[in-house]
Order: sequence, then C-alpha cells, then structure tokens
Amino acid sequence: MTSQTPQTPHIPQTPALTVDAVIEYRQKLVLIRRKNPPFEGSYALPGGFVEVGESMEDAARREAKEETGLDIDIVRLVGVYSDPGRDPRGHTVSACYLATGSGVLAAGTDADDVELFDFDRIPELAFDHDRMVSDATLWFSVKKIGVVRSHAKDSAKWWDDVVSEVVLDDEYTDALDGLDEFSHATIVFFLHKVAGGVHGVRMKTHPRGRADMPYIGIFALCTPRRPNPIGITVVEITRRDENRLVVRGLDAIDGTPVLDIKPYIPCSDDVQVAEWVDRLHGVR
Repeated sequence: MTSQTPQTPHIPQTPALTVDAVIEYRQKLVLIRRKNPPFEGSYALPGGFVEVGESMEDAARREAKEETGLDIDIVRLVGVYSDPGRDPRGHTVSACYLATGSGVLAAGTDADDVELFDFDRIPELAFDHDRMVSDATLWFSVKKIGVVRSHAKDSAKWWDDVVSEVVLDDEYTDALDGLDEFSHATIVFFLHKVAGGVHGVRMKTHPRGRADMPYIGIFALCTPRRPNPIGITVVEITRRDENRLVVRGLDAIDGTPVLDIKPYIPCSDDVQVAEWVDRLHGVR
C-alpha cells in the first residue's frame, strides 16, 4: 500500500488587502499626514494593510488607533476600492469604513501628524481617498435626541387637538432652558414606520387620496411618504417639565424618534397657501 502525501492546494496570487477609515471626530474629519512613501507628506485617511488572521473591521480599528490614537465605532461600509492603479506600490484592494472616533487625538506609527478638517474644507488626499470621502458623505447619520409619547398609536385624521409629550434623553435637559418663553416650537422627527427611499415613493398624488383634490407633487404636500422620511411640525407648547415638553398638534405617533427642536419664530404674516388646502380642511 502506497501512502500519498497530501498536496498543498494552489493559492493564486491576489491583490494585497487594505482598509481605510473616514472618521468623524468632534464633527470634523480626521486626516493623517503620511510619514513614508508613497505620497510622503500628503494628507490621507487613516488605514493600512490587513494582517493574517485579522478581520477587516478589526484591522480598521487597529490602524485607526495606531495612527490617530482614537478608538472608533464603525458605522457602515462605505465601499470597496479595487482600481489596479490606486497604489503605486502594486495592486491593492481597500475596504473603506465610515466611523466615529473617541479618545485623545495623537499621531503615531506611519503618521507624521494627525489633524481635523471641516468636511467642506478638505485638502487634496493621497491614493483615491478623495473619492472615499465623497462616497462617505453621500450618506449622513442623525442621532435621536428623544422620543414622542402619545395616546396616538396610529395615524390620526386630525392632529390639531392631540396632546403629546416630547421626552428628551437626560443629556439634553438643559438644552430646553428658555424654550418655554415661546408659545410654539418646531419639532423635527423621523417617520420610523414609513417606508422611505426615493425609488419607492410616488412623485405625485392626491391630498389624502381624495380624487376631488388636485394631482400634485409630494413636495407640495405634507404626506409622510417622502424620499427621506422626516417630519417637521409646528406645535403649541403647553408646558415644560425638566426633559419633558408637553405639546399640542404634533402629528407623530407614540414611539416616534425626535431629531431636533427649534423655537418657532414667524418671519412674515404675508403667507399664501394653495386653494385646495382650505377645501381639504372644510373652510370653504
């Protein structure tokens, strides 16, 4: 009986694997100034080569820590960049992540320096990092600051008399100081139960689905079905109690995430509305 030596499987030659990170820190973009070639002295995103046995995400966290001193939380994958000419050293493929940073900013390893830049004042970047930043900023993230508490569990026909509570996270309690000097406020909220996305939204419809109303574009309507499911409503302030704002007329169901609050300051009395609005509300 002849014993056979197991053959080592053939591993094809492939591009080197790298990671890069678009890091938001203190509402600014984190960039390093490269210490070594290629692009020595140029600004670039933090990043580097993936080590054997390491996941892409772990490599992004490690490189960010080594080059910027920051710990990062990965928000999402921006994209995979594989142009054979993107790195003069040879063919590399990079996975770019959008992340938020925390900790103390400090340059290290391959970084000669680390700096913060406004997103609208970014210098020319090494490799294809300009494209990565551009792709990352096509999307944006918002943070929930509170939630709506209401007896309305589903959409109401009329919201004028609906009383709701806007309950903010504790960290935003002091931000409400002075708002009770206004009679009204503007509430910005996320329509979390509405399917958004421009490809799934009809661009024109009848107000409230009524055929006796004009067939008009959604930007002339208050319909919740919009390219971005965001609601903005002027409400009457009833009272404020610490981090709770009691309001009247908020067209948001119980559990709706709140994104922002602003005082309502009317700029002009010279306001015109479409003819059909009064008909819809039974005024004429």
